[in-house]
Amino acid sequence: MIHNIKLLLLFLSTGILFSSCSGKYPGFEQADNGVYYKVHYKGNDTVHAKETDWVTLLMDYRLEDTVLFRSSMLKEPLQFQMIKPMFEGDLYEGLELMGENDSMTFVIVADSFFYKTAMLNELPPGVKPGSLMYYDVKLKELITNEEYLARIEQEKEKLRQKEMAELQEYIVAQQITALPLESGLYYIPLNKSNGRVADTGEMCQIYLKVKKLDGTVLFDNFNKEPMDIELGKEFDTQGLMEGISMLPLGGKAQLIVPSSIGVGEKGKDGVDQFTTLIYEVQLLQIRTVEAVKKERAAKKIAEEEEKQRLKEAEPGKIDKYLMDNNIQQEPLLSGLYFITIKEGSGPLAKPGDKVKVNYILYSLDGKEIESSYANNQPFEFQVGNNQVIKGWEEAVQKMKKGEKARLIIPSNLAYGARQMNENIKPYSPMVFELELVEVE
Repeated sequence: MIHNIKLLLLFLSTGILFSSCSGKYPGFEQADNGVYYKVHYKGNDTVHAKETDWVTLLMDYRLEDTVLFRSSMLKEPLQFQMIKPMFEGDLYEGLELMGENDSMTFVIVADSFFYKTAMLNELPPGVKPGSLMYYDVKLKELITNEEYLARIEQEKEKLRQKEMAELQEYIVAQQITALPLESGLYYIPLNKSNGRVADTGEMCQIYLKVKKLDGTVLFDNFNKEPMDIELGKEFDTQGLMEGISMLPLGGKAQLIVPSSIGVGEKGKDGVDQFTTLIYEVQLLQIRTVEAVKKERAAKKIAEEEEKQRLKEAEPGKIDKYLMDNNIQQEPLLSGLYFITIKEGSGPLAKPGDKVKVNYILYSLDGKEIESSYANNQPFEFQVGNNQVIKGWEEAVQKMKKGEKARLIIPSNLAYGARQMNENIKPYSPMVFELELVEVE
């Protein structure tokens, strides 16, 4: 809940100097602690907010004619913990005047907010020195820290029970007869293997697939490059490591890992709290750490050598493409080849414009790799905002609405030494047909 109001709490924690005001404000009273306030509604409460309590509020803060913040725009209620007032007259002292269901407005000089809270060096345009700022506050709920912690535990317990119920439904639906281990892990062999298990400190090369109970796949490297994990070192979840320690060489198993030995009550790596995970894991090799280090070093050398080979080969690839396609046009100073296919009309696209483009990406041998036309979904970006490769940025600023061009983009204007996928390797020149559909 409180994660939604980090910016607000930054304002609150700095403190606002109500005492910087001179004189009284019409319609407002001054409390003993220096806060200037106006009561709209007073409940029958006898308990007021104090340090360590948790408050849930509806709150706006505004200038005379401009609303700066509205808690009603948040997805969740505005809730935070009271702290010791940092200055006489700060907002926390204002809240100490309030109980449940109370509604009040506090007033300050806007200079105090912008200089002391927002820490600006000068007032924003349109804000005059001495302008007033108002906080409109309705206190919806007030609970002690003990009550708040108890409520959190109740919510956690509900999630635990929900997770266990969903896990049991899965066990029944999948007709799983294996019983959980003492840790809570379900270990289900998927094949037979007489290989040995790994010792702590050895490197386990594995294929791994991770999914939720509903079948949503979170990770899968089967039929891709396997990964090496050192047994005994922390990796992913406790349940996964326990399962790998039981897996024989050549073996394959399904692991059902409840959150108590998995993502926990806080969640992990984008997975929600109290989520049971299903792992499918296959142990391919057991090796020493030294052997894996040597393999990785050799692989890195080979990759660098391959990159250098591709870098040296790039100019020849571009020359061959130009010759094969009878292209006589000279490149621009940047190295980009821009070949107009169809003229457009109107002004040229410029930095700051929002544009929509259709494109077709070709391999150097003319094979179509990717196209926005296939899904009838133009690509949208803002010119000059580094959202696309340099070759596109340069090309689109030479185009008008409706224009089509063929681009031959050297790798230094594309992805350089990076490998993006199987079709875009390091130092790959790229061939696009680009159409500027719309300019805003």
